[in-house]
Amino acid sequence: MRKNSKLILVEGLCGTGKSTLAERLHCYLVQQGISSRFYDEGAKGHPTSLNWHAFFSEEEYKELLMRYPDTANEIRSWAIKNGINYLIPYREVKEFNELDALYLELKSRELCWTDSPVAALSEFTYSIQRHWARFAELASNSDEVYVLEAVFFQHQIHDLLGHYQAIDHHIEEHIQGIADQIAALQPVVIYLTQPSVRDQQVWISSIRSRPHFATEQNIRLMENRKRIELRLLDKLPFLTYTIENVNLDWEEVFSNMVEAIGRKIG
Repeated sequence: MRKNSKLILVEGLCGTGKSTLAERLHCYLVQQGISSRFYDEGAKGHPTSLNWHAFFSEEEYKELLMRYPDTANEIRSWAIKNGINYLIPYREVKEFNELDALYLELKSRELCWTDSPVAALSEFTYSIQRHWARFAELASNSDEVYVLEAVFFQHQIHDLLGHYQAIDHHIEEHIQGIADQIAALQPVVIYLTQPSVRDQQVWISSIRSRPHFATEQNIRLMENRKRIELRLLDKLPFLTYTIENVNLDWEEVFSNMVEAIGRKIG
């Protein structure tokens, strides 16, 4: 990581150790006297993830305020204007959780974790990229190093493939759009991988008691994801390191992660 680098992105398929090793890397940085913040993919208050955010067009947003006049000021205080659209975080807002009808409506308008997308592909990618731009501004004014797990590749590509059936070009264009927003932070991407996607998914399925991980459908999805992600690594405008965990030797993988960023610290 370069001296003024403020962002480490840890990526890879399910079962590569992203969450555990990313948090461990954060703790290592703190031990080295480097101020650091760690967010895993489901963390509350995540600075780049738009999970648990409802999406509304301007007209839909105005109608929402009219339907809930007693909560309208609270909605306005949380709403994020995103061009001609609005995003409303709802998971952590007490007032929204206490009003069942409002909470269920917001949940039904979920931008990311949904089986029924409410935003068009262009609206989805614009919303995500703008949110990363807001994060970049925040991080640029901070002395902290952010360690983020599974939000640069995993969430983006999962949603684009699953919800929008996006082709490679659209995925690459979107990731490059995010990369442009954060390039000034001089990020480092650490990509964790194992030789066989099939073996990896069968193994993690048994460890986590998630049978669907080992289905042919999921294995094909993960193989396609890995193909796309490896291509993207070669095109990013900042440092990337691919670390292969052949023997499930987590100590060796962590040592390689430390070595990779250590060359660029101080």
